[in-house]
Amino acid sequence: MSRSAAPGRDTGVRAREASTHESARWDELVEATGRPHLLQSAGWAEVKAASGWRARRFVLEGAGVAQILVRRLPFGLTAAYAPRGPLVPPDALAGAIVALRAALRPERCTSLLCDPEVAPDDATSASLSAVNIAAAPVHVQPTRTLLMDLAREPEAMLAAMRKKTRQYIRKAERAGVVTEETRDVGRFHAVLRSVAERDRFAIHDPAYFERIASAFGEQAYFQIARVGSEDVGALLVVRIADRAWELFGGWSGQHSEERPFYLLKWRSLLRMKQLGAVRYDMWGLSEQADGDAGGQGTGNPGADLKGVENFKLGFGGEVATWIGALETAVTPGLFPLWQLAGRRRLARTA
Repeated sequence: MSRSAAPGRDTGVRAREASTHESARWDELVEATGRPHLLQSAGWAEVKAASGWRARRFVLEGAGVAQILVRRLPFGLTAAYAPRGPLVPPDALAGAIVALRAALRPERCTSLLCDPEVAPDDATSASLSAVNIAAAPVHVQPTRTLLMDLAREPEAMLAAMRKKTRQYIRKAERAGVVTEETRDVGRFHAVLRSVAERDRFAIHDPAYFERIASAFGEQAYFQIARVGSEDVGALLVVRIADRAWELFGGWSGQHSEERPFYLLKWRSLLRMKQLGAVRYDMWGLSEQADGDAGGQGTGNPGADLKGVENFKLGFGGEVATWIGALETAVTPGLFPLWQLAGRRRLARTA
């Protein structure tokens, strides 16, 4: 039997824990919201379970759904995180978070962190502030990203790109760069490892990518670019319903004259369009429009991020800005523990 939570103040939103039947068909409920996200999917919960996160799923009556990842803290406490959730319209966001807050209180939960795809505006901020929901001083998911409209014809997509990007795609085609899909996670990881070594950043081990392959099955697309027999580019995209997200990717730095990663990115867009996706998320731009935010890589982090952002922007698309991480006390007396230690610990592992 599902459990209920009292509605949050006068918001009218109720959080009801998903029944066994609803949980079994969770991704259908996610898609039915019209705003699905892979981080709210059953597959993502399966991936995160290996690092100590437990999923709780709620139906928000008349508003949408939310998958909450719960992690244990010392002293029998927990912290909760809704990555890219709850999946509700902006005008229901405050009420949904309040209802989820009430639903989590019985399990000695310190706090709830949410990271919805909702654009910032004064009305939303005011409604959140009125029910003690505030901006969190941590970043977990990107607040800026690039969204590609795949409903357009390929010719229109190419026309919207920067001239240099179009030229490099055609150059890669003339040079005979090959792009292909693979289920060989080791092959994919070998390219990603070469990128990480070149740019000096940490990556997940092969087992992590094996879990993604297992959790998402045919919805996960491991794509490779090669020049001759040498793999030089890798891109992992997950598709759910009519949306697709880039999760990991990079270019090894080899065969720069052939521009292999430009073609790999373009072929990925076309492949997702072929499969019925209409929105393609390139997953993150720098946290500041001028590229000065910190990042990974060489001694000039801002320059690293600005270079990646400039590459992505060459493909056209729409820059989207989200409201960012939001936090609220679930059990007010325990919230200081979250502020002192739990907040950054959760951000590192989410």
